[in-house]
Amino acid sequence: MENIEFLAYKDHGTELDGLKIFNGTEHEINIYNPADAMPSQSASRKLIVKDSAIPITTIPGGRNLNCTTANAELPNHLKNTALPLQGALQFVNHDPIPEDFDLVFVSSLYRSAVKELGGDTSRLVTVDSKGAVYINEAVLRPCGCTKLNVG
Repeated sequence: MENIEFLAYKDHGTELDGLKIFNGTEHEINIYNPADAMPSQSASRKLIVKDSAIPITTIPGGRNLNCTTANAELPNHLKNTALPLQGALQFVNHDPIPEDFDLVFVSSLYRSAVKELGGDTSRLVTVDSKGAVYINEAVLRPCGCTKLNVG
């Protein structure tokens, strides 16, 4: 497959196949053909990208979309225990989802906030955790993915 050229589009946006794309993360997202990834020999459930692999496409890094969290109130009967308990983490708000884009790449945390707070996730794209690929066996640092989740 060929690399696909992106056209600069507004604030941290790109265009691909007529779709306007906003990257709501600061990271460049490399998308690889699944055939260019192989199971790790040393780390379970991780995929290593082949040395010769070239991304099908790259989504340029953008601007982080963030959310705010807070701990819920701890029930009274749990306040005076020897355990260091605190209320469950809950989402308070999130940055607005950019309009005028067909797809918005975001972190899983941001998507969870939008969903929990009743927002529309239909345009939100996250990297599928089973499709993340890593540089090599010695450097288990993510360098891209083979699968994306939408919605």
